[in-house]
Amino acid sequence: MQFDESPNLDQFKDGMPETMPDPATGRRNFRIILLIMFIVVTLIGFSLVLKETNTLATLTSTAIVRGRVVDENGLPFNGEIFILGTELKTQTDQNGNFELSRVPSGKQVLIVADELIGRDFSIQVTTATLLEMGEIRFETTAMPPK
Repeated sequence: MQFDESPNLDQFKDGMPETMPDPATGRRNFRIILLIMFIVVTLIGFSLVLKETNTLATLTSTAIVRGRVVDENGLPFNGEIFILGTELKTQTDQNGNFELSRVPSGKQVLIVADELIGRDFSIQVTTATLLEMGEIRFETTAMPPK
């Protein structure tokens, strides 16, 4: 028996135990814990790399669409932004800014709407990119007289 395999004296404070502890059990448990910690750290690192390099967007063929909507007077527009045919939607913030994540690549229709009317804008989305729409002017149309 090697020195590191010898029993601890605390195990004999109440006399001789019925069965001696197996030194291999402690090493095996340590290796299992070490393996689990390695797997967790690897998964966290892998997810951070995917997030920082837009690899996830490339794998899912999606992109981010961002812009600012103003009304005909140049004031921030308060309304809803969505991609036609998808579940993707958002609200403009107090400055009229919006951002939509996971927009499918290809030709899409961006809808800008308030309670009364909506406007559509055709956009071309490229995988794993940020499509900066810039400033979108939302102008209401004149209503015909009654």
